Amino acid sequence: MPTLRSSNQGNAGPLSTALARAVIAVCRDALHWRDDLRAIFLAAGVSRSHYERYDRPELSKAKIARALLDDLGEVGAAGYGVQRRVVEELCQMNRPHADAPDQHAGKEALAELKREATAERILVNPEQAAAEARKAAEKRRLQAIAERRLVVGELRDEFIALVQMQQGQSTQGRGYGLEKLLVQLFKVHDLDYRPPYRMAREQIDGSFHFRGFTYLVEARWRSAQPDLGDLLDFKGKVDGKLDSTRGVFISMAGFDPDVLDHFVRNSRGSRNNIIMFTGQDVSQLFEGSIGLVDALTKKVDAAEQEGVALREL
Repeated sequence: MPTLRSSNQGNAGPLSTALARAVIAVCRDALHWRDDLRAIFLAAGVSRSHYERYDRPELSKAKIARALLDDLGEVGAAGYGVQRRVVEELCQMNRPHADAPDQHAGKEALAELKREATAERILVNPEQAAAEARKAAEKRRLQAIAERRLVVGELRDEFIALVQMQQGQSTQGRGYGLEKLLVQLFKVHDLDYRPPYRMAREQIDGSFHFRGFTYLVEARWRSAQPDLGDLLDFKGKVDGKLDSTRGVFISMAGFDPDVLDHFVRNSRGSRNNIIMFTGQDVSQLFEGSIGLVDALTKKVDAAEQEGVALREL
């Protein structure tokens, strides 16, 4: 990996038009997951709240990158420094993500970015320092993966212990255990989660913010699937809040398709604002087979774009 010039130099100016285009092309063609784009901009210094202004399903990775670069260019020297750190982060990639649909376009975009970054002296002596930079980037990547895997592995063990509880043990105890694990799961994925809380007339199992909305959580670990009344009661809690509030109903026992269909039909004429997680979905999260942000994105996209309350992961 090339030696990276410090991004906070006093004489640093905004990215040239050519370099900004190269950054956007890499975000479009060399990345695959929206999570990766988010991680790069946050690592470079963009605040989570600022990034989430543009983290909307109708905006592509390229459009998000363009909007953020434009915002940073208006800030002045501090923004220019963050722009350069974005370039530095992207230049640490040696090849497109394996799942990027057009590998050739991704390789060309990365090559062009490195050429432009070298011309603007953001990358210095790329050939001589390539091995050192790759090693440092790989070390950081592996460390981050190891740390997250370690925590998720500990949570998985606790989750398995809950699953293996004997039938005679309290299902309420399982539910409390799940609520505590959810708090930790959100934390390891850098999402703020409010633990269970009680108001005058209702109990909320948790809440979190995602893509500009507040989500109330109903987490149930019972042997029986929720009936229509359970779903409508939860929807009533959600509908009683501001329009920017949505709900996540977690049922470890799953959902009866007929009940879900009846729920959707009974909800017509009001906001479609509830997404569902089954026990199988939750298991995949604790197994680490899919990240929490990607899981939420998949669920929310299905609800927003197709009106689907339950899209399995």
